[in-house]
Amino acid sequence: MIQILILTVVHIYGLQIEDKVTYLPPFNMTDFNFSIFSGYLSITDSNQSFHYVFVQSQINNLNNNVPLVLWLNGGPGCSSMIGFLQEIGPFVFLNDDDESLQFNEYSWNRVAHLLFLESPSGVGFSHNPLNITFNDSQTADHNLKVLQEFYSNYPEYQKNPLWLAGESYAGAYIPLLAEKIKKFNDLEVAVINLQGMMIGNGVTNLTHLPISQLIYQKEHQLLPPTFDITACEKDVTSEECEDINYDAWKITKRINPYDIYGYCYYEEKENENELDWIQEMKQFMMIHNDNIVKVTNHELGVPCVQIDNIQNYLNDVQNKRYLHVDENIQWFMCSKSHNKQFKYVSDPPLVMKVLQELLNFDLFTILLYNGDADSVVPWIDTLQALQKLKITITEQWRPYYVKNNQLGGYTQGYSNKLRFVTVRGAGHMVPQNDRITAFYLLNQTLNGEAL
Repeated sequence: MIQILILTVVHIYGLQIEDKVTYLPPFNMTDFNFSIFSGYLSITDSNQSFHYVFVQSQINNLNNNVPLVLWLNGGPGCSSMIGFLQEIGPFVFLNDDDESLQFNEYSWNRVAHLLFLESPSGVGFSHNPLNITFNDSQTADHNLKVLQEFYSNYPEYQKNPLWLAGESYAGAYIPLLAEKIKKFNDLEVAVINLQGMMIGNGVTNLTHLPISQLIYQKEHQLLPPTFDITACEKDVTSEECEDINYDAWKITKRINPYDIYGYCYYEEKENENELDWIQEMKQFMMIHNDNIVKVTNHELGVPCVQIDNIQNYLNDVQNKRYLHVDENIQWFMCSKSHNKQFKYVSDPPLVMKVLQELLNFDLFTILLYNGDADSVVPWIDTLQALQKLKITITEQWRPYYVKNNQLGGYTQGYSNKLRFVTVRGAGHMVPQNDRITAFYLLNQTLNGEAL
């Protein structure tokens, strides 16, 4: 069952050579001191295959002390190619309207190897021939198996410190994967060197999220002072609360929910249907009537977000060949039904339970950071989730400073190796909105240094 290290040299380097990216327009990879690999990792007991991109660090590639960061974007159902090409990769679209990739001065591969995984298998270029409905526990199982497969094909990185990182619904993906890794390590057959987690604007407690969104909108003057949210404070799952959320979405219709001070891209329509906008917001705000949250296909796109440059880039046939992905798959930021079926069922109580268990283990460093301009997963929601956990504050709320002694945001320390951080002026995708602060948080965390 566990075959991480039992492989032939021919098989190992055969796959690495096959997946090596030689050209990523407009960049020739021979001009750089690191390599990029892109292809598929398969789960042996199913027909699923997962697209991955592995980026070597810009520092010593043979040093086993260089961290390996596994990056997962959220959704559920959104592609980690966003992280690769827009946030933390070495070559990114620096601006929304850029037509070409540019070198990212603050790429996380300056200090770590990066592994981007399009997961679950119904996302991006990954294959999901089974047409199954995913859930949190199952996704964690699959991610562990894919990670094992990565180590099978890249065994030289097995000893490197592993960090799990990501944003949004990765707030569910990452704790559950960490728990699976802990149980795997307890078998004492092979060990995955997991050191910690870094989660940005993470969805950890979906049950409370709708009320957090309303409180945040009121505190930031996005809703009228007289806007009454009492019914949601009493019962967030009530029909009355759902009506309140609808009313709020109508009022904030042209505000980018992911970055309230950012630009909202939208298509002008002669006869705009208000119900379409409400439905679009509903699928991303995840209003629900019980603890189980059903997320189906993202048919209507992502509100206010413009990613034409990335979508055009990844759907260019020649670029697909450079990345060794299936040319027949049309890439979307978040999965759509006409691309492939993607259905997901969330379990918020399970995520909170596992997060508490991880804290009880007291083995892993956990950084939870939030851009304070995000209304989709507001910083107050993460703070509310922390208040439900059995941990104590060990360092009171204080400011921290980044480049040129500028205020980066605020931080608070907790027991059990957990830290909470806000990032001033950043939205839902912190490494895109504030590359300097995001890199600072990464570097300090990896080195175990104070924020």
